[in-house]
Amino acid sequence: MQAMWQRAGTAFRAKVGKELSGHGLLYEDVLIETEEVKLALSRLPKDIMNAREIRLKRAMVLSSQQKRLPPEVVAMQDPWKPYLSPYLDAIEAEKDEMKSLGISDGKSHFIGK
Repeated sequence: MQAMWQRAGTAFRAKVGKELSGHGLLYEDVLIETEEVKLALSRLPKDIMNAREIRLKRAMVLSSQQKRLPPEVVAMQDPWKPYLSPYLDAIEAEKDEMKSLGISDGKSHFIGK
Protein backbone atom coordinates (compact mmCIF):
# COMPACT_ATOMS: atom_id res chain seq x y z
CA MET A 1 0.00 0.00 0.00
CA GLN A 2 2.80 2.40 0.89
CA ALA A 3 4.51 1.73 -2.45
CA MET A 4 1.32 2.79 -4.21
CA TRP A 5 1.29 6.10 -2.32
CA GLN A 6 4.95 6.63 -3.13
CA ARG A 7 4.29 6.10 -6.85
CA ALA A 8 1.31 8.46 -6.68
CA GLY A 9 3.41 11.04 -4.84
CA THR A 10 6.20 10.76 -7.39
CA ALA A 11 3.74 11.16 -10.26
CA PHE A 12 2.10 14.16 -8.59
CA ARG A 13 5.47 15.79 -7.91
CA ALA A 14 6.47 15.30 -11.57
CA LYS A 15 3.19 16.83 -12.78
CA VAL A 16 3.51 19.83 -10.45
CA GLY A 17 7.15 20.29 -11.44
CA LYS A 18 6.25 20.24 -15.13
CA GLU A 19 3.52 22.86 -14.64
CA LEU A 20 5.77 25.11 -12.56
CA SER A 21 8.64 24.84 -15.06
CA GLY A 22 6.30 25.61 -17.94
CA HIS A 23 5.55 28.95 -16.34
CA GLY A 24 9.09 29.55 -15.07
CA LEU A 25 8.16 29.25 -11.40
CA LEU A 26 9.78 27.60 -8.41
CA TYR A 27 7.71 25.64 -5.90
CA GLU A 28 8.46 28.15 -3.15
CA ASP A 29 7.11 30.96 -5.37
CA VAL A 30 3.58 29.60 -4.94
CA LEU A 31 3.52 28.88 -1.21
CA ILE A 32 0.49 30.20 0.63
CA GLU A 33 1.60 33.41 2.34
CA THR A 34 1.19 32.56 6.00
CA GLU A 35 2.71 34.79 8.67
CA GLU A 36 5.89 32.68 8.60
CA VAL A 37 6.18 32.88 4.81
CA LYS A 38 5.60 36.65 4.85
CA LEU A 39 8.31 37.03 7.48
CA ALA A 40 10.69 34.82 5.49
CA LEU A 41 9.99 36.89 2.37
CA SER A 42 10.78 40.07 4.28
CA ARG A 43 14.19 38.60 5.18
CA LEU A 44 15.17 37.70 1.61
CA PRO A 45 18.08 39.58 0.06
CA LYS A 46 16.97 42.14 -2.51
CA ASP A 47 18.35 40.22 -5.52
CA ILE A 48 16.51 37.01 -4.58
CA MET A 49 13.28 38.93 -3.95
CA ASN A 50 13.63 40.70 -7.32
CA ALA A 51 14.16 37.36 -9.09
CA ARG A 52 11.03 35.99 -7.39
CA GLU A 53 8.98 39.01 -8.48
CA ILE A 54 10.24 38.66 -12.06
CA ARG A 55 9.28 34.95 -12.10
CA LEU A 56 5.80 35.73 -10.78
CA LYS A 57 5.23 38.55 -13.29
CA ARG A 58 6.46 36.40 -16.18
CA ALA A 59 4.15 33.57 -15.08
CA MET A 60 1.17 35.94 -14.99
CA VAL A 61 1.95 37.21 -18.50
CA LEU A 62 2.39 33.67 -19.85
CA SER A 63 -0.83 32.56 -18.19
CA SER A 64 -2.83 35.52 -19.51
CA GLN A 65 -1.55 34.78 -23.02
CA GLN A 66 -2.18 31.05 -22.54
CA LYS A 67 1.46 30.33 -23.39
CA ARG A 68 4.29 28.36 -21.83
CA LEU A 69 8.04 28.82 -21.83
CA PRO A 70 9.92 27.29 -24.77
CA PRO A 71 10.97 23.64 -24.18
CA GLU A 72 14.69 24.52 -24.17
CA VAL A 73 14.09 26.98 -21.31
CA VAL A 74 11.84 24.53 -19.44
CA ALA A 75 14.60 21.90 -19.65
CA MET A 76 16.92 24.22 -17.70
CA GLN A 77 14.37 24.83 -14.92
CA ASP A 78 14.55 23.13 -11.51
CA PRO A 79 11.26 24.00 -9.81
CA TRP A 80 12.34 22.32 -6.57
CA LYS A 81 15.39 24.55 -5.98
CA PRO A 82 14.87 26.06 -2.51
CA TYR A 83 15.51 29.71 -1.77
CA LEU A 84 13.00 30.37 1.02
CA SER A 85 13.46 27.19 3.07
CA PRO A 86 16.53 28.37 5.03
CA TYR A 87 14.60 31.43 6.18
CA LEU A 88 11.53 29.36 7.08
CA ASP A 89 13.75 26.95 9.04
CA ALA A 90 15.30 29.87 10.94
CA ILE A 91 11.84 31.25 11.78
CA GLU A 92 10.72 27.82 13.00
CA ALA A 93 13.84 27.59 15.19
CA GLU A 94 13.09 31.05 16.60
CA LYS A 95 9.51 30.02 17.37
CA ASP A 96 10.77 26.88 19.13
CA GLU A 97 13.25 28.94 21.14
CA MET A 98 10.53 31.40 22.16
CA LYS A 99 8.32 28.52 23.21
CA SER A 100 11.14 26.95 25.26
CA LEU A 101 11.70 30.30 26.98
CA GLY A 102 8.03 30.45 27.87
CA ILE A 103 7.15 33.33 25.58
CA SER A 104 3.74 32.40 24.20
CA ASP A 105 3.38 35.09 21.51
CA GLY A 106 6.69 34.49 19.74
CA LYS A 107 5.67 36.08 16.46
CA SER A 108 5.59 39.59 17.94
CA HIS A 109 9.23 39.18 18.96
CA PHE A 110 10.59 38.23 15.54
CA ILE A 111 13.11 40.55 14.01
CA GLY A 112 12.13 41.34 10.44
CA LYS A 113 15.61 41.29 8.88
